[in-house]
Amino acid sequence: MISRFPASTVLLLSIIFMVSGCASRKIQSYDPDKVYAQFKNEYGNCNSTGMKAKASLYYSSDEQGHRTVINLWGNLAEPLRLDVRAGIGAYVAHIREDSKGLTAFYPEQKTAYSHSSPTRAVKLLGLPFPFALKDLAGLIAGCYPSLIPKSFDTMTLTANGNNLLFIFDEGPISSVTLTSEGLPVELTGRGELPWRMEMSSYELDESGKELPDKITVFTENKGKAILRIKSRLFTNTIWDDKSLEMAIPDGIPTIKLDRNRNNNIS
Repeated sequence: MISRFPASTVLLLSIIFMVSGCASRKIQSYDPDKVYAQFKNEYGNCNSTGMKAKASLYYSSDEQGHRTVINLWGNLAEPLRLDVRAGIGAYVAHIREDSKGLTAFYPEQKTAYSHSSPTRAVKLLGLPFPFALKDLAGLIAGCYPSLIPKSFDTMTLTANGNNLLFIFDEGPISSVTLTSEGLPVELTGRGELPWRMEMSSYELDESGKELPDKITVFTENKGKAILRIKSRLFTNTIWDDKSLEMAIPDGIPTIKLDRNRNNNIS
C-alpha cells in the first residue's frame, strides 16, 4: 500500500524547501571582498574637512552612571576640541588633541594633563571611549580610516545569518561586522582594555552617506558609554586656529603623563 502525505503536510514541506533555498541563495550571493571593499570606500574616505557635533553621553562604570553633554569640533585631520558639561551644569573637562598629543583640563580639579599619545592619554585619564578624538570625530562623520584594516583574514556569517563578520588576526581592531551592503554595525578592538562598539539608528546625511545617530561602547571592565548624536555640521574649510585654542588659566599645573612613572591620576 502506498501511503500519502496530507495536502497540508506537502504544502508545509514545500514552503520549508523554498525558504531553505532562498536562504542558501542569499548566503551564496555574498561576496566578502566586494562587501569589505564597499565598506572601505565609503567609510575610509571623508566628504568634508571639518566638523562640529553635539551629543549626549551616558557612561557607567563601577555601578555608577554619569550623564553629560559634549561638544566636539575641529578639523578631521586635527586639531580637535572637546568640551564636556554635566548636563546643563558646569564644565567637567576641556580637551584638545593635535599633532603634539592630547591635553585635558579639569576645572574642578584645577589641573591639566597631557600625553604625546592621544590613545594612551584616553586610557590613563579614564575617558569613556577607547580611542583618540580623531577617531571619535571620524565615527560621527562617517570616515575613520585608522579603524579600518587594509584587508581581512577570515569572514563568517553572524549567528543570525544576516550580517558578515570580518576577523583580523593582528592589529588594534579585531573584527568588523557589516551588513551585506557594507554598513558597519559593530567593531571590536584589542589592547590593554578590549572593547566592543555598536553603531545603530543610521540616517542619510546631505552627501548621501549613512551615519549612526547612536554609538555604544562596551569595555571588558564592565564600562559602558552611550553616545547619542543631537546635531552635526560638516564644512569644507579649515577651522580658524583661534577657535580651536584651549586656554588654561595661569597658575594651573600641567602634569605630563609621559614623564609620570606611576601615571596615578586621582
